[in-house]
Amino acid sequence: MATQPVWSKDKTADRDLQALNVEYCAGRDVRPVPAADDALASHDLATNAAHALMLLEQGILSPSEAKSILAALLTLRGQAGSLLDPGMEDIHMSIEVRVTEMAGAGSGGRLHTGRSRNDQVATDMRLWLREEIARAVASLHSLATVLAKHALAHAETAVPGMTHMQPAMITTWGHWTASYLARIVRDIRHFASVLDECRECPLGAAASFGTSWPTRRETTASRLGFAAPTANSADSINARGELEARFVFAAAQTMGHLSGIGQDLILLGTPPRQWLRLANEFTTGSSIMPQKRNPDFAEVTRAKAAALAGHVQTLLGIGTAAPGGYNRDTQWTKYVAMDAASELSLAPEVFAGVFGTLTVYPVRMLDAAQIGFLNATDVADFLARTRDLPFRDCYRVLGQSTAACETAGRLDRETVNAKLAEVSPGAKPLTDVEMRSLEDPVQLLAQRTQTGSPNPEKLPEAVARLTTEADEAAGAVAKSAAAWRVCIDSLWREAETVANG
Repeated sequence: MATQPVWSKDKTADRDLQALNVEYCAGRDVRPVPAADDALASHDLATNAAHALMLLEQGILSPSEAKSILAALLTLRGQAGSLLDPGMEDIHMSIEVRVTEMAGAGSGGRLHTGRSRNDQVATDMRLWLREEIARAVASLHSLATVLAKHALAHAETAVPGMTHMQPAMITTWGHWTASYLARIVRDIRHFASVLDECRECPLGAAASFGTSWPTRRETTASRLGFAAPTANSADSINARGELEARFVFAAAQTMGHLSGIGQDLILLGTPPRQWLRLANEFTTGSSIMPQKRNPDFAEVTRAKAAALAGHVQTLLGIGTAAPGGYNRDTQWTKYVAMDAASELSLAPEVFAGVFGTLTVYPVRMLDAAQIGFLNATDVADFLARTRDLPFRDCYRVLGQSTAACETAGRLDRETVNAKLAEVSPGAKPLTDVEMRSLEDPVQLLAQRTQTGSPNPEKLPEAVARLTTEADEAAGAVAKSAAAWRVCIDSLWREAETVANG
């Protein structure tokens, strides 16, 4: 086993880690919250372009009308960060008014034919959601890669395993870190499942009840990179907030996982343990106490996790008992989802930086693993296996032995044998060789041969499995993202062809 402090700084990230930590911890203390519809500007332009091309194909727009509309949209595409006019209520009217000003009322006034703002914003939100999901998954996948590397580096670093934050059994820091990896892999899969629910396009559902215009929803869905239009026009509008809730739940669960990881790092890096040391980049000082190294990122993550849990409840509440058809309550689902995405955005990157720069003290961990009766369960198991005794008898032997040895802080052979003779008078006492093996963390870990155990020889197999799962899920999301981005690029090339025709 490693006996020296292990410190390895991940050189792959170019970002200044201290600046990253400050940005993550400062939050709204220094950053204003942008208008929600600013985030939808590029998506709304794409939705408009897809709709205009469909109207042209269906003969609802003339070639000259479509040309002027698409030319205006292309111009506005270069101004996506400055299109929102508060006087126009939202991004949808802001863009429509600008298009009408540029293309003329005779053309621009026809852009809204066969649709409503209801299906328009529902579509924009799905476009926004899938990009946010792809971004979250890519960030979590990077974190998973760092965790896997860290776990393998500490496959043999013995450390006390905890339950109720009390010493329980011997494990390894690699096994402990791999448990974090497993959580992040589930988070990746969770986001991927939400993305799968974003595959249908609400555009063309209009206010909820379709339209008498001969529109074709399949073509707009395809141009925007969706698999198909939604199956029911009313549900297309009623469903607003559902995908947002699923996205925010995934974000909340992820932040909850990170909060637990951060809490471990606080507890294991604080006296009297101090088994770990956070890099200076991820600690902050006091305004008065010069020696302080505060784990603010972990504390901030606890608050973010609590806030996101509240966001989930808010979204569920907005959707509860909502009457059929559009209700303006759902406007607030947009704000909540965007707040959640903002709180989540830097978290995986911060934790990747933390684990890429974390100092581990194997000697301190090993010392701690040899006290506190961490081998008590292993001794009970050994007696049950080798003396053909009921486990509950052996459990009683060790319970009495630990109580008798409490002052010493570790089991001794004489006490165990004395208690064994009381509980099972005919049982063969432990030999000195047997007891020494039961006091050796290396030998104890080697006996745990089950899949997923902390046995150092088993850990690489488990990490490889988790890494493969992360790679596959993240790869599928990246593939989907590449496909819909190709569709969006193709949409704008088609718009350019019509505008220049």
